Amino acid sequence: MELNNFKGVIAAVLTPTINLREKMAETADFLLKRGVEGMFVLGTMGEGAKLGREKRAEVAEAAVETAGSKMLVIVHVGASDLDTVLWLTRHASRIGAHAVSAVAPFYYRYDTESLIKFYQKISDESSVPVLVYNNPGRQGYPIPAESLAKILETVYPPPGLKESSGDTDLLLQLFQKFGKERFLAAGGDHIMAYSFIMGYRRHVSAIASLYPEIASGMYRNVLNGNIEEALRLQQIFNKVRDAVKKVGPDTAAPRYVLKLRGLDVGEPIPPTRPLSPQETETLAKLLPTEQQIT
Repeated sequence: MELNNFKGVIAAVLTPTINLREKMAETADFLLKRGVEGMFVLGTMGEGAKLGREKRAEVAEAAVETAGSKMLVIVHVGASDLDTVLWLTRHASRIGAHAVSAVAPFYYRYDTESLIKFYQKISDESSVPVLVYNNPGRQGYPIPAESLAKILETVYPPPGLKESSGDTDLLLQLFQKFGKERFLAAGGDHIMAYSFIMGYRRHVSAIASLYPEIASGMYRNVLNGNIEEALRLQQIFNKVRDAVKKVGPDTAAPRYVLKLRGLDVGEPIPPTRPLSPQETETLAKLLPTEQQIT
């Protein structure tokens, strides 16, 4: 699948901790049956930053081997050290990922010139398209619009962008400047419908891995001009997002939600703990009913 030809929702998927290949294949089927044709592996939802490079390589291989012929597979290769990023980039290129994406290096703050060098190094090592990935909440610092624009204009071959700041003004500025010529994907589950209304035609979403039919419904309704229905679905999406953020540590609640929906991918990657019985009871009460999402 050609990256630039892809339009629609890309689910940021959970990393299976049981029966890796079998569960990755089940994840792909779960998404495809509900209208989502792309997956983003080993990002925040996939807990990639917790894993060593060999394990990340194993997960990437499972995703490409089980889903790569049926849907778009983007592998997140971001890390705090450049050697790991480049090793994972070469690996993802070799196994046939459709693209790689790297969050801006975290822990330390980096200026624009440092980030240009970072993404140029990745592009030099990659044989597949590269996506710059801005996620201030995870990398620990914002990248202003002018800096993102300079990175996109300077790095060669020209990279795409996964923009997950949730800043609608920033999204609009970047879309107006690069929307006709680059692969741009918005992020931020709470603004999915708005990004599609704005003109974005790709959105990377964590909640889409749990409720893909809501995400694909938002995209379809915006394309068809049914904005009122798209915004209704956005409200339900927000309800799920609020619930999984409220209950338990990162990624524990999403795994339980997916289990409730019929797909068990195992417990969170340590040191994250699973939900307690009380937390599972609380979470179940906060989720929409199956009738509400249809």
